[in-house]
Amino acid sequence: MQGIGVDIIDLERLDINKIHFIKRILTEKEYEVFLKIDSQRRKLEFLGGRFAGKEAYMKAKHVGLGSIDFHDIEILNHSDGSPYLNDNNAHISISHENKYAIAFVVIEK
Repeated sequence: MQGIGVDIIDLERLDINKIHFIKRILTEKEYEVFLKIDSQRRKLEFLGGRFAGKEAYMKAKHVGLGSIDFHDIEILNHSDGSPYLNDNNAHISISHENKYAIAFVVIEK
């Protein structure tokens, strides 16, 4: 194993009406998925999960937050709904509960 990272975010801190912020966090493909989500609650969970996932990834890579652009990290979903990163050596799990989203990343050699 090369690294592990975890991050948690309070969903109430996010504003899904601030398009500039959302586009700073999400890649084009992630943003397309975000726009198709009907529920405001689900949009918050999606955005929070991606934000936490990207920060957890940076921690697992042992780099400072902000040293990798959010657009260089992409989190999409397999057909079964489970998330995956655009790094073949990384594994991610995202969970939501009430007002929190949490992500855990493991990077293998």
